[in-house]
Amino acid sequence: MKLPRPPLLLKSRIAPPAPSRVISTTTKNVRPKTAIFFPGQGSQKQGMLTPLTKAFPKTVIPLLDRLDLILPGLRPVLFDGPGSYLTETQNAQPAILVSSIAILRVLEKDFGVDPTKFDYFFGHSLGEFTALVAAGIISLEDALMLVRQRGMSMAVATANSEDEVGMYALIVEKGQVKNLEQQISEFIDSEALGEDEFLSIANVNSSTQLVVSGHVRAIMNCVGQIRKFKGNDPRAIRLNVSAPFHSGIVAPTVSVVRRMLREIDMKEENVRKVVSNVSGRPYRHLIEMRNNLPWQCVKTVRWKDSIEWLEKNCGVSRWVGIGPGRVQTNLVGQEVKGGKANVVAVEGTDIKRMEDAAEALGNL
Repeated sequence: MKLPRPPLLLKSRIAPPAPSRVISTTTKNVRPKTAIFFPGQGSQKQGMLTPLTKAFPKTVIPLLDRLDLILPGLRPVLFDGPGSYLTETQNAQPAILVSSIAILRVLEKDFGVDPTKFDYFFGHSLGEFTALVAAGIISLEDALMLVRQRGMSMAVATANSEDEVGMYALIVEKGQVKNLEQQISEFIDSEALGEDEFLSIANVNSSTQLVVSGHVRAIMNCVGQIRKFKGNDPRAIRLNVSAPFHSGIVAPTVSVVRRMLREIDMKEENVRKVVSNVSGRPYRHLIEMRNNLPWQCVKTVRWKDSIEWLEKNCGVSRWVGIGPGRVQTNLVGQEVKGGKANVVAVEGTDIKRMEDAAEALGNL
């Protein structure tokens, strides 16, 4: 059903600040290597683009007009909900992607931040496709169509599951994640996991947290076995998600993404600047990217490994989180040297913080 477009969001009397007001020109410090990253599903929020649209209409509204042409009906859901529509994975994925790119474009056009100067790009699950747009590897139009189809396929696969499915974050003491990951892998490979059950390690997010995905019965059995026999007592928190992402349940999505990628023009130039969720390493070439991206939806997101590799092997010391929510920003801040002080968070909801972020990136 096509919902009406909210008319009041197309006008604003708030003039955007000129780039010269906020950009620092200091050269007294050596420019730090900088990685930009983007959030995944779960960061969506009704009205997440409203402040940006009101403050910077000349930059944001053309993006929304493009969204209308590509995915008619999503724009009003993005601004006015209902929240249940926005949470549906086929809506949440493109909504988060376009919101993140809108924030980046405001930094670029209204504050003078040059996205091509970032040294590395990465994103959490869905966020990896946003990173591809930011790096200039695929177009916004292609990315929106791709993640819409990706989300629809995941939704259908979830609906076809007869048993209860879900995702749980497992929290342990710092440094115990690797041990927990091994224990879960042993359970998955054992006879304790039923032949008709799916269980996967969806994300290894930090030194204290990983996420499991699949059939809830299998997840609970696994956690119970670990607590009883492995001497580990992870705290389990059920996540409010619409599908068991990164599990075998959504495996039909692999072929959907592969088929769509065959029809998408992908540029080679910045491929080595993008970090793969699957490997936790920068891509080596476009062939590897085309091979990994379809499998990304069922493989473990190597978020912690990505951060560690960029910091230790690539010399990244400044981190920029672009997009709604602060989940990924907080995870990065927990892992990097210097903590959150070295992470610039740009959610797009507070214009003053955007000015501060642009100033912090003045030597990019």
